[in-house]
Amino acid sequence: MSKPVFDENWPDPETLWRMRQQFERDERASQERRVHERKNVYWAARLVLPEGAYNCTVYDLSLGGARVRLVAELNKFQRVRLDFDKLAPLNADVVWLGIGMVGIRFTDDPAYVSRVLSPLMVGGASGTISG
Repeated sequence: MSKPVFDENWPDPETLWRMRQQFERDERASQERRVHERKNVYWAARLVLPEGAYNCTVYDLSLGGARVRLVAELNKFQRVRLDFDKLAPLNADVVWLGIGMVGIRFTDDPAYVSRVLSPLMVGGASGTISG
């Protein structure tokens, strides 16, 4: 019977197990921090900045914020406005940056955000917004 081969650059099995346990704890904690239900969507929108408006696509939406894909250089904590066709605009702050993606947190009154988005968040509202 042969012994398992380990690369000296890889952590030992016990360290890998501890890393996995920590990852799972962190993942559970991040899910518990989310206050609002998320909805996977694919909606065309515009992200409006003082310099102008950029076409974007919203991929992930909740009453707290959205994950937005766009081609523009933004800064963390930058104030923006998310405009959908046939909906009232929503003010937001950029809270994270990724390659071609940004995360925004809505800064409007939660009751206002709920009035704007609740009809879309119920039922099968994925796809495009139509009126």
